[in-house]
Amino acid sequence: MKKFIEFFNDEHIVKLRRQLLFSGLTDHEIFMFIQHSQPSYMQLSQGSSVRIANKYSHMIGLVFSGGTYVYNVDYGGNKTLLKSIKNGESSGTLYAMFDYYNSLIELTASEDCELLFIAPESLFIADETLAVIQQKILVNMLASQRQTFLDISEHLACLSKRSIKGKVMHLIKIYSERERSNTFLLPFSREELANYLAVDRASLSRTLGELKRDNIIDFRKNRFTLLHPHQYTFD
Repeated sequence: MKKFIEFFNDEHIVKLRRQLLFSGLTDHEIFMFIQHSQPSYMQLSQGSSVRIANKYSHMIGLVFSGGTYVYNVDYGGNKTLLKSIKNGESSGTLYAMFDYYNSLIELTASEDCELLFIAPESLFIADETLAVIQQKILVNMLASQRQTFLDISEHLACLSKRSIKGKVMHLIKIYSERERSNTFLLPFSREELANYLAVDRASLSRTLGELKRDNIIDFRKNRFTLLHPHQYTFD
């Protein structure tokens, strides 16, 4: 981890201005908050991983370029994919709103990415010189938190399905509705998709093949098409 303030510049201001966490803030307000919060900075190249624990595990994480996958790692070393985060999404509200000091989080870059880690105390402990800025960011965090809870609910809904077909079809319908199109990209490799749905990869591949053969879905790599979207339901 590096101190972001050591090489913070105007190009970073432009990137941060596009993020939900800093929506509605002026360039000067963003600069003032960075000076106040002294965030840590990390770069990850595509495919590389890092585990976040101890003092960093409760921080507000922000992916402000590229993308990464977020995993929870249990005491046995088993990983559970929590979500895929792209540039512009605030990843850290999950860490900031709950105590994750005893959890181990692993980040794996889906593409080259840059991340910030901001101590929540810089938001939750009022500073009269920054009160307006803190209030704006907290409002943005609440908006991001709403999306986080929606993501969790969608994940649990997929996992609650009894069959692998049910899990797959529920996820496909979620993305179809989200993109308002029967054709869309799933942001997971096959291994990551199996992890996300908590199923065996071979069983997942077999199920996808059956769904394609039965003319329910079509796919090429990560691009999926839902055929006859109102015709099928699976438990």
